[in-house]
Amino acid sequence: MPPQNPEFTTSDVKLFLNEMKNAVPLWVLGTEEYSHQCELINTFQRLSDSKPFFTIPCREIARLIWMQNPLNNYAAQKFSQLSDINTPDELKKLINYISAINMNCVPVEDLDILLQTGDNPLIIKHLFPLLRGPEGIAFLAHSWDMLLRLGSAELVKSALEMTNWNDQLTPLKHRLYAQYSFLYRPPYEALDSVEKLDGNIWGQWKEYIKCELLLKIDANDEAIATLSALWKNNIWNLNWGLKLHALLNPIDTSNILDLSDEVSILMYSWNNGNLIDNTLKNVAGSNIGRAKVFALNNGSSDNTGDVVQTAGKLFQEGQYDSIQLPVNVGAPAARNWLLAEPEVRKGKWAVFLDDDVELPENWLEELLATAKTYGNPGAVGCRITSTAKPTSLQSADYHMLPPGIGESQIEGLTERIMIFNNCGSNFDYGQFSYTRPAMHVSGCCHMLNLEAINKSGPFDVRFSPTQFDDLERDLRHYLDGHEHIYAGQLRIGHIQHSSLAKASNMRGMAQVFGNKIKLESKFSEADVEKMFSKDLISLWTDTEAKWRELATHL
Repeated sequence: MPPQNPEFTTSDVKLFLNEMKNAVPLWVLGTEEYSHQCELINTFQRLSDSKPFFTIPCREIARLIWMQNPLNNYAAQKFSQLSDINTPDELKKLINYISAINMNCVPVEDLDILLQTGDNPLIIKHLFPLLRGPEGIAFLAHSWDMLLRLGSAELVKSALEMTNWNDQLTPLKHRLYAQYSFLYRPPYEALDSVEKLDGNIWGQWKEYIKCELLLKIDANDEAIATLSALWKNNIWNLNWGLKLHALLNPIDTSNILDLSDEVSILMYSWNNGNLIDNTLKNVAGSNIGRAKVFALNNGSSDNTGDVVQTAGKLFQEGQYDSIQLPVNVGAPAARNWLLAEPEVRKGKWAVFLDDDVELPENWLEELLATAKTYGNPGAVGCRITSTAKPTSLQSADYHMLPPGIGESQIEGLTERIMIFNNCGSNFDYGQFSYTRPAMHVSGCCHMLNLEAINKSGPFDVRFSPTQFDDLERDLRHYLDGHEHIYAGQLRIGHIQHSSLAKASNMRGMAQVFGNKIKLESKFSEADVEKMFSKDLISLWTDTEAKWRELATHL
């Protein structure tokens, strides 16, 4: 077991929340995004000079950052500076060793170019001899994350075996192997690797990953007990607390498909015939009850039109309808076309799906049940991940940063709308599998309340062909008083990357920048301040209620 902090009492939780709300209000955004974690450490460290209360969360979040990034020089140095007399000697020796790794020997630009080729034989030829050399740990430190993302289990495992390890680094090798196992191996096998880790060194990370693996093998009671013990010693960890509360209070989906006749499932596609074919089969194979399904061919020149036209055989008679447009009208107009269908207008909910998603059987049940639990909000979204191993997060828990906190990415433009992308591109360890209010939800899979559409309007066609159209709608509706809910207990697989990620050429970037300028022009500084304040208040209200419930329950 890891070294324990004193368990917090109910009164401690109340004091903690008061102190955090007054001194560190942005803590409530999350404790998983790396740059935000670093900001929290600096803030806690500054506050601890006058308020010793902040010493423990300062030290423990530094410990967590290093455990999550054990090859990171900066993370090791920061934790080393903040460690105390209770830090085990073997842990001190390891972080001191990693702090002193000489990264100057790594030709960063050349190595990045090599890794970005994704050419495994080429990587083996040029990188592996360096891993075997005297500076092998430095080359692994720079390459590890990219090696994990290349999708080859054998490549990652071989890199670990080839690296020039010494006895002092053996615990680090075991930790990296456990991470590889979590991302690539079956849960039981990965759990065995995690259980073997030294708890005095990897305690918090070990216990959290163990919890997630127990959930994967349906050992829910043991998982809840593990996470409960972990959170009671780390109430500063927002994501763990939210996840624990969600496990203790699962969304009730019983009989929810009785409401399915109020739902229309909407898709549109342009030159993506094979992918929308897969998505339509996913929809047909899931629990959608009496929901109607509409698919729109957005002026495609491939087989999309045929796929959309013949997909009716997958559904019950009268449940499916296809629409053929002769030209591509862009994403916002395609969405509005679907929303204008008479059968869609009769319902209460419109669920938009991207044409390249993979769905669990209960996806619609989770969306409907979440909407019911939260009083029929304006929109409900979910957690979006990649579909291939290793599973990485594409979008999760979106919130707004304070106006003026970020740097403008477009010369000459004062950008006020800065979205806090809580999950970054982290691997999916289940750290966002909770439900709470959100300022924006992913357009990849989101369920819209048609009452909100009728009141605040559909998508703005000025954002054609795409980019920021779903965000603009969310912001406009949010400003108009509609609530949004992030249902992170539901994971949807997304085969392709987001449209923003694909904007890699000059034309694509011009489209992104142009639509960002349009987005900024639609909202005043007062609007942005109002949305940020509303979001922050909503998050604090939700978190305070959940922390009180957890303190009482545990």
